[in-house]
Amino acid sequence: MIQSYIDWTPLILDHWEELLFKQCVTINNGRDYNKNIESTEGVPVIGSGGQFTYCTEEMYNGEVIFLGRKGTIDKPIYYKGPFWAVDTMFYAIPNKKFCAKYLYYLSTRFPFKGISTQTALPSMTQTALKNVVVFTPSLADQQRMVTYLDTKLSEIDHQVSLLTSKRNAYLRLKKSIINHAVTHGLNPNVKMKDSGIEWIGEVPEHWEVKRMKELSAIGSGTTPKSGEDKYYENGIHPWLNTSDVQDCVINEAKFSITDKALNDYSVLKYYPIGTILIAMYGGGTIGNVALMNISATINQACCAIVSNEKLLLPKYLFCYLKCHKKKIISLGFGGTQVNLSQAIIAQLTVVLPPLPEQRAIATYLDDKCAKIDTIVSNLDKQISRYADLKRSLIDEVITGKRAV
Repeated sequence: MIQSYIDWTPLILDHWEELLFKQCVTINNGRDYNKNIESTEGVPVIGSGGQFTYCTEEMYNGEVIFLGRKGTIDKPIYYKGPFWAVDTMFYAIPNKKFCAKYLYYLSTRFPFKGISTQTALPSMTQTALKNVVVFTPSLADQQRMVTYLDTKLSEIDHQVSLLTSKRNAYLRLKKSIINHAVTHGLNPNVKMKDSGIEWIGEVPEHWEVKRMKELSAIGSGTTPKSGEDKYYENGIHPWLNTSDVQDCVINEAKFSITDKALNDYSVLKYYPIGTILIAMYGGGTIGNVALMNISATINQACCAIVSNEKLLLPKYLFCYLKCHKKKIISLGFGGTQVNLSQAIIAQLTVVLPPLPEQRAIATYLDDKCAKIDTIVSNLDKQISRYADLKRSLIDEVITGKRAV
């Protein structure tokens, strides 16, 4: 092997050919499709996350490498067959002396961060992609490398699939344990009654059914004007938003605000330890719940629930709301983006055991969930190691470090 002058490919075999990527492929722009040709089957429509719908017309039919133009730009996709690529995508058609799958594996190692336009929305140009320097072996060597990688990566993917299935099974078990505990309690012999709530069903006959507003004080916060240093620079007051609300216990804040922010925005106030937060809106976060283990201020997308602890324990409520997330989201309003509101949350039905039972349920769930979380964490680590193995294997093969 010899030293190359390319940072992302420091070592190469000395008989490989140095080329620009544009000498290996023809890069084409995707474009938006007419909604009139959208359908429930037919030609796959491809975006940066892969296929997301179908249409009745094809843009191209063959082997290509999809490369992101806007948004997700660092996750190439290999594809074979008819397709339509949207305008946030490029599709690269390999020239005759190159193997498409080899170029796909090669493109996964492109220095995307260094060649992209660093704006709020990451962008890539054809010119930047075309001028990436690559080192390529003969077509026969490319095909041999692809055969080897396909076999080895398939074996890794099989192991990841098994681990992922096991992980998902544990998460389903965790959900079922929580669901049973907050709707049936811990005594298997307790007499049951109809709760009067269709989506809850039967509950122990000595439990009560209340509205959230009868058990808690409900509020929210706001966001000080963005870009104003006087509100954020050297801030000392913890400030939470929906990115912190991830079905978790919050032990620290990623952001903070200043005394000036608290003085200028009267709606900003501290919520105490034990406050429950529900994300009222925001892509991918609506319905998420968090238990505050710190005192902090919050933004307007979070609903704060401060329970009357003589009636309702925060840890029990945290588990109860996580259990019924889907139902809570279904109560939202709006079209494309569903929103919750403080008024909706105030009307939520809460099944209420006596305080000693709430405490016992919370303790039981802490223990059971902690054990499952440990197992899931270990599975995640194994899955992550396999992802690292895939990357290193691709790197070793396509640079010739590993003979195949």
